[in-house]
Amino acid sequence: MGKEDKKEDSGFGFKDAAKAQETLRLLEQHEPNYRRLTVRGLLGRAKRVLSMTKAEDKVKNIKEAMEVFEKWLAELDAGKEKSQKKPAKKQEKESSGSEDSSSSDVTMEDPKPKSREPAALPSDTVPGLGFKDAAAAEGSLRELQGRDPEYSKLAVKGLIGRAKRVLTCTRDETKLSNIKSAISIFEQFLDEYESQHLSRQNNPYLSLGIVRTAERLAGNDVSDQQRSFIAAYGSVRGEYKRLRTVPEKEGGKTWDIVRNTALKDIKEKYANAKLFTEKDAPTSEHLQMLLWAYSPEPARTKKYVPETHDDRQRRSDSGHDNDEKRGHDEKREHESERKRQRESSEEKPREGKRRRDSSSSDESPAKKSKE
Repeated sequence: MGKEDKKEDSGFGFKDAAKAQETLRLLEQHEPNYRRLTVRGLLGRAKRVLSMTKAEDKVKNIKEAMEVFEKWLAELDAGKEKSQKKPAKKQEKESSGSEDSSSSDVTMEDPKPKSREPAALPSDTVPGLGFKDAAAAEGSLRELQGRDPEYSKLAVKGLIGRAKRVLTCTRDETKLSNIKSAISIFEQFLDEYESQHLSRQNNPYLSLGIVRTAERLAGNDVSDQQRSFIAAYGSVRGEYKRLRTVPEKEGGKTWDIVRNTALKDIKEKYANAKLFTEKDAPTSEHLQMLLWAYSPEPARTKKYVPETHDDRQRRSDSGHDNDEKRGHDEKREHESERKRQRESSEEKPREGKRRRDSSSSDESPAKKSKE
């Protein structure tokens, strides 16, 4: 307890909630990392003191101080997480209308950093997904409606995981109840996903190069909407995930939803259609699917339908091939030079030996005649 008194003298302490709040005020003049480490240290010491304290009033006061510190740490972590969000997260925060609820209104993001991601490309995550209460959960499911089933499942699983982590640092009973209601709605969605076999409705994307080939083969049999889709697919450089945030038109649905809607009709219309001709070329019915970057037989399509690249891509590939060829030529030239040097260095000792042998054979008759 002596160490605790010394800590109290320095202004920091945990004897009750008031002391904890005073400690946080004193820490405001220090840098963030120091504040965090100090509060965590005080929490650890408070827990140790609790194990040695019998008086109920002291135990109650220390627990209240710990709650103040734990709430401060939770808010600090939530603030740090929010500062790392993309602009879409900022828009979500403004529309939420409450700071208290923002920690549980989370935009799904890919946890892996994308250091090489071009800044000009749109995001590949759907904004506006949250779990602060049942209404937020239902709103999230509406945002995911019509999108790729596999993505919707992964997004919901991610929301459940994050909601459960927030539960561990939330003590407000109302917030706990609201978040649990949201989790229940998400879990019901996952149950229906499995029971209705929604994964079968997934429409895997073909590469942009194959779609461009299909556009060339289809000639005039390409609708304006299909051309717009191909243009949008090209604008995100063939990264289909980014179509989730690219609208067909201002204020309209995004291209991933538009694509799934169009494919639903086409798949029903050509359910029994032949996909390839006898020469392994795609039929006109199949081309209508390929124009939406989809095929019921993707492996065979990739085998028989070549990719078409735009001029910039061809120039890039050509430059890469030339650089690679130059590199191979330089490597062969370097190896040839090293071989010549090695042969030259081996030739010198042999030449010296031949000279010595020749000199020795010239002297022998002279010596014999002298004798």
